[in-house]
Amino acid sequence: MTVSVSALSLKIVIRCKKFEASHAFYSTILGLDVVQEWSEDQGRGCVFGFGERESGGCIEIYEMTTRDKRYSPAFMQSFQNDKVDVQLGARSVDFWVEKLGGKWPFEGPETLPWGQRWIKLRDPDNLLIAIYEDLPKQ
Repeated sequence: MTVSVSALSLKIVIRCKKFEASHAFYSTILGLDVVQEWSEDQGRGCVFGFGERESGGCIEIYEMTTRDKRYSPAFMQSFQNDKVDVQLGARSVDFWVEKLGGKWPFEGPETLPWGQRWIKLRDPDNLLIAIYEDLPKQ
């Protein structure tokens, strides 16, 4: 059985160490829309949508407690390397430079050899977030 690519969607789950800090970053700094929020004995979480009508996917943050059977103390530590990063496409990196200026530290913008401009920032768990725009082809 083959699955149509159009039937797929994407959600990234970040098991965060400080819910309030991560919530503020994704909602206030990045401006993502809250799609769903919950709090229960196992933890609390929030799903943020992005793209038109969340068609671009979702990012979920989840601060679990020891009552969640999947809990690991490692979830309370910051990312130690960039093995995984989140890359968000944008229409304008300059918009993000202006939006983030003085509100959140970032590197760039930098033009990369494959035809993109990027800025790089880190969420409260030290996860690398790259915001990029595709440059017009020469």
